[in-house]
Amino acid sequence: DVLVTSLLNEMEPDDRTHLLEGLPYELRKKTLLRLSPEERNIAWKLLSYPEDSVGRLMTPDFMIVQESMNASQALEYIRWSSELPPEFLNRLFIINESGKLSGEITLAELVKADPPSVLVRDIMSNNTVALEPHTNQELALKLFKKYDRLIVPVVDAYEHVIGIVSADDMFDVAEDVATEDIQQFGGQKALEDSYFNTPISTMIKKRAGWLCLLFFGMLFSGSILRHYEQSVGQLAYLIIFLPMVISAGGNSGTQSASLIIRGLALSEMDESHWMMVLKREIIISLSLGVILGILGYMRASFWNYPLQVCFVVAFTLLCVVVFGALAGSLLPFLFKRLRLDPAVVSSPFVTTIVDLSGITIFIKVATLLAGI
Repeated sequence: DVLVTSLLNEMEPDDRTHLLEGLPYELRKKTLLRLSPEERNIAWKLLSYPEDSVGRLMTPDFMIVQESMNASQALEYIRWSSELPPEFLNRLFIINESGKLSGEITLAELVKADPPSVLVRDIMSNNTVALEPHTNQELALKLFKKYDRLIVPVVDAYEHVIGIVSADDMFDVAEDVATEDIQQFGGQKALEDSYFNTPISTMIKKRAGWLCLLFFGMLFSGSILRHYEQSVGQLAYLIIFLPMVISAGGNSGTQSASLIIRGLALSEMDESHWMMVLKREIIISLSLGVILGILGYMRASFWNYPLQVCFVVAFTLLCVVVFGALAGSLLPFLFKRLRLDPAVVSSPFVTTIVDLSGITIFIKVATLLAGI
């Protein structure tokens, strides 16, 4: 018990918060009581912030320098201060007489200051990037990427520095965000824990909803085939080429969706770029459709099907690939506009839509050309 208590007190505040938030409520309370009064207050404060907020990631171990100091005084203050963790020496934050964040400076800039009597306010940078404790962690991650920072201060409503967030904390957030997107793109709800630490019952619940939804969606494909039952009976080759046609459309849609979802996640594009994406995808999908159409024509010809059948397969592949690419690229923008996670436009979801349309297109093209 003594060893556990000592370890908890010595842990970095942000790492300890991550540990505590994963514990059941009662166990968390017992664990907090083991901390020293000072560390307990810090832990309670960080845990009081909403889950997935910057407040859960920040550490209160930081140093601030007065802008009224000169370079020599600032270096002397740093040298004798016990507050500054060595790993945070890269960047120091400056406050004014009111205690508000006013700028930042690197240790190298202080060391190289000439003359040493120059005031900190005269050599500091005013382009300070700051976060608020209630800011969502994903938004904070975008800020770190945009400004390429290793440390960012956290300020309260009065612009007083209350903590800092480091890049290593953002690495964990980036991993969690990427994992969640990949799992949702696979057609399931995101897991809160690792694969082996997730109970089988929970795994079933996470996956069953999507599978049932997609299953009912595919029931429409049966309804479409039944509606054209007579045509399918007269054109037996439809059954032979149908898997090839719908898989081409689904794969095309999945490719486009994955590219757009990733682009939106990295802020390479936003909702206003949908028309630019549409123009590009039309050119790309037409080219891909022609390539697959030629391959489909060659395959049907190799099996000695009539010229009319070869043309039906080729033209259908062209249409389905174009439709799949356009659906996969535009649906993420629609979900984004509806304030939903674009990752929900997962591979199975896009595939289901394209499958239904692919079956309809294939049968329509075949019946029109056959005159049925």
